[in-house]
Amino acid sequence: MAELRDSHLRYLLAIYELGKSTPDMGTQAVAKALNCSKASVTKMTGILMDMGLLVRERYGKIYLTDTGFLLAKDMLRCVEVICNRLPAVGFDLTREETAALARAIVLSLPEHCQEWLARHGGGRKTEIMK
Repeated sequence: MAELRDSHLRYLLAIYELGKSTPDMGTQAVAKALNCSKASVTKMTGILMDMGLLVRERYGKIYLTDTGFLLAKDMLRCVEVICNRLPAVGFDLTREETAALARAIVLSLPEHCQEWLARHGGGRKTEIMK
C-alpha cells in the first residue's frame, strides 16, 4: 500500500465517521462533511480505491474495505489519543488545528507506535474535526 498522507487520512476518517450513521453514502455526503467539492472527493476516492481502502459501487455509493475500516478505526483512535493529550502541552490551538496536528503526529510515528497507541493509548474519546 502507498504511504498514507494527511489528505488521505482526513478523507478516510470522514468516510469512517459518516459510515457509522449513513452506510450508503456517496461523494456528496463526504464533500459536505469535509466542506470541499464533489470533484475533490471523487479524485480522493479514486486514490483510496487504488490503495485498497475503499470500493465504489453502482450509483456512486462508497464503502470502506475491511482493510480500510480497520485502518480508519485504528487511526481514529490514535488521533483521539493525541488530541486529548495536546492541550497539556499548552499550545493555544483551535479544534481544527489540534486535529490537524494530531493527524500529522500520528502519520509521522513508526507503525509499531501507531499500533500501540491504537490499542493502549488510553484517554477519553473526543469528536475529531475533519
